[in-house]
Amino acid sequence: MDYDKVRGSVEPVYQTSTPQESSQAPANPAEQLKSRFPKLLQEIGIISSFSAVIGPIVYSLTVRKTAWRISHACARFLQWDIPSKAELSIIPPYHITLIIRSLISSFCLLLLWRGSNLAFSVYVAQEPVKRGQPLTQDSSDSNGSLINGLRSRKSLVRAFAFWELAKISQSFPQRRISIFKDIDRPGGPAWSQISSGCLKMIQGITTRISEYSSPSTQHQQLFINPDQLQSLPRMGIPPKEEAVVLHPPAPSTKRELVESKVGSFAKSVGNNPASGYGSPVVQQSKYYLEQARTKLLSPEQQQAVSPAHVRSTFNTYLTRFLRSGFGQPFRQTFARRVRSIAFGQPFSECVTIVDAIDALTRMATASIKEDDYGKVARDIPTIVQTFITTHQSLENLIGTLQPHWTDVEFQESQREVQDVQVTLDALRHGLGELINAFGAFAAEIGLEGQDVRAAKMIAGKKKTEMIER
Repeated sequence: MDYDKVRGSVEPVYQTSTPQESSQAPANPAEQLKSRFPKLLQEIGIISSFSAVIGPIVYSLTVRKTAWRISHACARFLQWDIPSKAELSIIPPYHITLIIRSLISSFCLLLLWRGSNLAFSVYVAQEPVKRGQPLTQDSSDSNGSLINGLRSRKSLVRAFAFWELAKISQSFPQRRISIFKDIDRPGGPAWSQISSGCLKMIQGITTRISEYSSPSTQHQQLFINPDQLQSLPRMGIPPKEEAVVLHPPAPSTKRELVESKVGSFAKSVGNNPASGYGSPVVQQSKYYLEQARTKLLSPEQQQAVSPAHVRSTFNTYLTRFLRSGFGQPFRQTFARRVRSIAFGQPFSECVTIVDAIDALTRMATASIKEDDYGKVARDIPTIVQTFITTHQSLENLIGTLQPHWTDVEFQESQREVQDVQVTLDALRHGLGELINAFGAFAAEIGLEGQDVRAAKMIAGKKKTEMIER
């Protein structure tokens, strides 16, 4: 079980809601803790009861003697009045004191761990809003602080910055207008920097998929064609091909003769292994081994020790292990591989990417009435093309990726990975909103007809479920 997940809902881009409804604060953290605490206590009670049954046995058989020796040595070192040959008292494993101590200790420890983790998860999952305004609103340069957050190298800071941008695009029209009007900024207008950051986050999906699909450049550099190497001009004569050492003297005794023959045979096999395998000695050895195997082993035993049967038996036991609970951590499931390829690793960027898609879609559609300078309309073709390319890359990945050999319980229905479906859903509805808003004057903003047709084909409706931050 993963206790580090922070649950937070992402509102669908196509969901219609008023700013007053969207800006309403979520449930109070104290209320969330109050509603989730009874279930937490129930889980802690179950685990503590199990620990009270198993703990005394483990303590009596393994831990108690070691703890006594360490404690006795420390007491003697501190010069306590303890006999040097004091023996450990005998207590049965299921003594009432051990059971009570195991129950209380495990309950308090689990309450500390799980309670602090629950409190942290509840408070971290609060929206980036302070007194009804975005977090960066109190900054002297609110747009600059937001842009710095979008460019941050820390994933947590970057995730909250994109989350705040999604909230701004959804619920704060005055802040959107300030972004559209902020054109005299170092590095370009605020909208250009924000849109480039969002597009870079979305295009990361296609980049990671392409890197996985194409062979690594580093591996290609390991294999170099010798004809392509340009050597320096030869300054001297080439080395001789024949032997350059003196011939050894002829053997004079029988022992030296045998050593010479054996040495010559070993050198010939070492210089040319293929010729050695075809020598009469090697062939005769193979013949004797085959005869011994035929006479000593029955046909059933020969079949049992054959390489194919050994490999089949090993695969059978390996499959049983992977299907068991002990082998589950060693499986590379289809969903895990897809998430690592598309959204990065070790931490998934799925929620951040969905926030970037929603923010671009909402701000682009709102720019029709709020962008007085018309700078957003110039980027609409790039946004639409990025959405289309990302959607096609994700669909091609989940449709063509082969399951790993350790994924022994894979089924074709498992190709619908939740994080991928949520991202595809955001892309589809984003394209639908953009085409509905800018399709009437696509030619004026440079949106080509093939992109419009592809966007209309991709656009659809599908309910977005809660995903976990």
